[in-house]
Amino acid sequence: MKALSFSEIETVRGRFMLLFHDGGIYEIFFPGTAPPLHCERRPLPWPGLERELQRYLKGQQPAWDDYPLDMSGYPPFTRSLLSAVRRIPYGETRSYREVAAEAGSPRAWRAAGQALKANRHPLLVPCHRVIRSDGRPGGFSGPPGWKEMLLHLELVN
Repeated sequence: MKALSFSEIETVRGRFMLLFHDGGIYEIFFPGTAPPLHCERRPLPWPGLERELQRYLKGQQPAWDDYPLDMSGYPPFTRSLLSAVRRIPYGETRSYREVAAEAGSPRAWRAAGQALKANRHPLLVPCHRVIRSDGRPGGFSGPPGWKEMLLHLELVN
């Protein structure tokens, strides 16, 4: 793996921490969830990302589909699933069953839920847009209340 650096982005919802290398974003941490990081702090090589994160958390549609993500270490199903989730449009949701089918494994909806727990790129890979078939939010690997807040930001605006 390439040497990682970190950067912090202060937002209206708190300070996000990003681990990255010049080739891509390795991991994004919600405010208050980053472990101690033992790598160099430096500015993001993608200056627009900070602006887009700020816009998103203020309820505006972001333009971040082209930011490079380091998907190394994910098993093939998880990689395929996360790619499918990344394509869910802003303001829309899909069920775990639908994203499993999109990833090529229509019967793997429970596995889809487990794979989404491994998402190192929340917001950029919008796993919060994946909900239960009955319309309830379902699980989320981020802090309590964030999934509902993010859905509200997108679906109300």
